[in-house]
Amino acid sequence: MLAWLPPYYMRLGWSPTAAGSLLGGVTLAEVVAGLTISATIDRLPDRRPALHAAIASLFVGLLVMLAAPEALALPAALLMGAGIGALFPLSLIVTVDHAATPADAASLTGFVQGIGYLIAGLFPFAAGIVRQHLADLTPAWVAMACLCVALFALAAGFAPRLARRVARA
Repeated sequence: MLAWLPPYYMRLGWSPTAAGSLLGGVTLAEVVAGLTISATIDRLPDRRPALHAAIASLFVGLLVMLAAPEALALPAALLMGAGIGALFPLSLIVTVDHAATPADAASLTGFVQGIGYLIAGLFPFAAGIVRQHLADLTPAWVAMACLCVALFALAAGFAPRLARRVARA
């Protein structure tokens, strides 16, 4: 999303400065959300509400951007940034919660990060192909929204009782 947000808005007629400023808003929201999650997550023994809130924030931001890309650009950007920013630390925290040993935590975290970066690297590439052939990024935003739905369902499986059972094994 970060790679294609400014070009998307420039295609809508925004100046490079305005489109870049919108990306700055996304980045600011990411930082605030990431720091907030990192500072407060220990208060939640069940990580699913935080995961669901982060995924929902990203999903709603995408829907808002699709529905009113110019009129609601800033709220959409802030929602997407908050979702993305919270998901990164949450992915690491939930991974560690479900590891049986420190060695397992290191191995599992490396695997999760590797897959995450692979997806993060392939998606802009795929979006570029879509943009090149369709001259539109809307299908990429829709694909991201669909991915959010799948992630929301997947997050429901990260129950604390499962984390405790894995940690005792």
